[in-house]
Amino acid sequence: MGVYAAILSLDQTMKRIFESESESKNLLSLSEISERSILGELFSVVDTMAELPSSKIVDAAAYERRVIDAFKIFQHLIDSHSWDPDHDDIGFTLSLSQQLQIVQEEITSLNTNVNDQQQQICSSRYSTSASSSDYNTWNQEHNLLVGLVDQITALKKWIFDPNSYDLVKSVLGMTGIGKTSVVQQFYNDPLVIQEFKTRLFLHIGPDYTRSVDIMLRVLDELGFVIPSDKLDTDFLQKQLSEALSTQNCLIVLDDVWAADVDLILQGFPENRKGSLIIIISQIQRFHDYSYTDKFIILPFLNDYDSWKLLHQTAFSNREEKCSRELEKIGKKIAKNCEGLPAAIIQVGENLRGKSFQEWKTLSEKEDPLIITRYDDTPLSKALFFSYMMLPWFAKPLFLYMGVFPKHYAISRSKLIKLWVSEGFLDTRPGIEEIAGNALDLLILRSVVLREKHASVNSYKFKNCRLHFTFRSLCVSEAKSEKFFHILKKYTDCTPENIRRQQRLCVHNNVVFAFTQVHEWMESVPNVRSLLCFGPKQQYPVLLPLCFRLLKVLDALAIRFYEFPHQLLALVHLMYLSITCDRELPNSISTLWNLEVLIFTRHHNIKLSNNGPIYLPIDIWNMHKLKQLYCKGFDLPPPPDDCHLESLLTVSGVSVHSCTMEVLSRIPKLTRIAVQIESAHDSPETFSFFGHLASVYEEFVSFKFVVVNPNLSSQIVRSVPNFPMNIRKISLSGCGLPWENMEVIASLPNLRVLKLRWYAFCGPLWKTSQGQFPSLEFLLLEDLDIDNLEFDIQSLRWVIVRHCYKLENISNQLKYTKLLEIDDCSPSFMKKMREWQSFSGAEAKISSSITDL
Repeated sequence: MGVYAAILSLDQTMKRIFESESESKNLLSLSEISERSILGELFSVVDTMAELPSSKIVDAAAYERRVIDAFKIFQHLIDSHSWDPDHDDIGFTLSLSQQLQIVQEEITSLNTNVNDQQQQICSSRYSTSASSSDYNTWNQEHNLLVGLVDQITALKKWIFDPNSYDLVKSVLGMTGIGKTSVVQQFYNDPLVIQEFKTRLFLHIGPDYTRSVDIMLRVLDELGFVIPSDKLDTDFLQKQLSEALSTQNCLIVLDDVWAADVDLILQGFPENRKGSLIIIISQIQRFHDYSYTDKFIILPFLNDYDSWKLLHQTAFSNREEKCSRELEKIGKKIAKNCEGLPAAIIQVGENLRGKSFQEWKTLSEKEDPLIITRYDDTPLSKALFFSYMMLPWFAKPLFLYMGVFPKHYAISRSKLIKLWVSEGFLDTRPGIEEIAGNALDLLILRSVVLREKHASVNSYKFKNCRLHFTFRSLCVSEAKSEKFFHILKKYTDCTPENIRRQQRLCVHNNVVFAFTQVHEWMESVPNVRSLLCFGPKQQYPVLLPLCFRLLKVLDALAIRFYEFPHQLLALVHLMYLSITCDRELPNSISTLWNLEVLIFTRHHNIKLSNNGPIYLPIDIWNMHKLKQLYCKGFDLPPPPDDCHLESLLTVSGVSVHSCTMEVLSRIPKLTRIAVQIESAHDSPETFSFFGHLASVYEEFVSFKFVVVNPNLSSQIVRSVPNFPMNIRKISLSGCGLPWENMEVIASLPNLRVLKLRWYAFCGPLWKTSQGQFPSLEFLLLEDLDIDNLEFDIQSLRWVIVRHCYKLENISNQLKYTKLLEIDDCSPSFMKKMREWQSFSGAEAKISSSITDL
């Protein structure tokens, strides 16, 4: 819902203006906006839209689009005037008033339409209950069971296992992955038919949003008549319990969207006569991960099965032949479908009867399918429906993920910073955590794919990505809403393509080499974000910095020889990421709105001397700064009475930034990453460790890396006293003896410990009972350890990499749920495989030497 993002952006712009006396003194007419409560009125409309079924929200989309357009013009007037207060105040006030009237007229039209939709729903509550089935028609028309036999076997094992006490099994996964087809195949199996006296396969759909409605539907199918005055949850649960106690039933609930579906399960009786229920849904739940035996998440097909399914679909006539050349091209096309059965089938149908050249042309395209809301194919309808079923606040967050290139591993932390800087979420304390929860919601809704586990919380993920089908939908939706525009080639940069765009996403930085492109961009003054995600440039290219209203600039992939001083005029910047061979200018605090500053050197540039290079002293005047990444630079000693009161994270600094003088002026710091060159710093410089414990009681993460450590001597003399409530510690190159681990082992809330490259040295690490009371994650990488003996009952995840001397880990791994071993000694890896065979834990054991 783009209107939500639009009004939040305007709301935050107005707050920022009123916070600045210099900007607000000539904008007194803006008080009229507050008096007329225009934002409150529109928020009310958005809340009403959030209560509508998604099929009805689609009908309101045209009205929403008009409101967004009016709001953008309105905000552009305000931003332009705040940037240049010398504008004609009388003319500005007149333009603002006229545009305000247009906004209100469009809100009235939207409100009328939304109210009409709501009245229709009230008059016929379940009139659209079958609509969702329209988006899943391929499940009935096609056999999607290639590569999914294991999942059917798991369902059969569940119902025929006499020792299974699970009453419910959920089949989960992305739309189009074959959930319904798998369950239908199982449901119609002769052995299953024989096992159950009564079988119900019920399509639920999105209009059954409450467990009460679903229970009524099940009871109705079972022949129970429920009085209209007995529709409370407790009564329905009791009736359902009685119904399932008298007969053995297999109940399949397909396409479930109800958030409180767990309430249905409370109606299951202990004496259930063998009754079971299967829930088919795209929606996962956090607590599912604690009970992995209660759900099946369908996987994407591998390359072999993808080609098999594509071949079956494209060559439905057995007399048709597939040449070796065509097979090679076909395998590439199948791989590009990224394992989604419905996408493979759609592509196979499109290729049926096509020529070799047409196959070849498709194989050379970035995506084998283009997904839009207007396509009449079952897959496009299903994908768009999944998008429309997202909560209204999550829609712009999801669409924004389309700014990243295909196959881009999207960093969780980076994405959250961009979301906040773009203004998609209301500004409040703890907004980063709220944004993180929103990302988790998108993952649980199966529209975003999880990649790399986060060590501090195994339920969360460091990286995520979009399947190409959802990314294609994001790009097409963004294009129609002018939410963002992708620049990959020269023609993408023409005025007709970039006009009225607010976000430009560059996937090929070479386009900046064209003078004409710079001229075209100068004609687009309302750009708010410039995101350069193309391959890193070894040589500088000229970046257009003519966008005076720019809020977000991610140019880390662009190399600058010197800091571009044009940036200092972009006072609206909240997010700046840049690679520069020189230092920051002294006037950097001109960017007073900046919340995220990422400043790195090109990797070929080395320090010219052994001493610290300080950031400009003006850095202490950037009071809104929350995240600072400045590899190779240090915070200077602060002037009197200067604090960075908003700063939460500091990364890339050396020990020279960790003095009491500096740390005491950063009261909210929760994360710090320190990196030093062992040749440049003497052991005495490590006294800063003690400062952390004396300044901070609460601390999230500490990372310390010694680059190029001297392996023949101990770099750090002793382990410091860390803040007692620290949760994560990562050390590398310190050269500490294992005897010094006791200080870390006593930390009561430490959950993550990462030890890399000579962090500790010696043949034996042995822990005592009671140490590491909260440790859940342990990483050991490039250490010279021979034996590991520990008893850590809280430990759930252990990773061991490149510890070639390690021969033995004590049998206290019995509490571990996940073990990863990568490139260790052959004898140790053999022991771990034997341990895996009887432990029952999940283990990933791999080696670059294939014969191990």
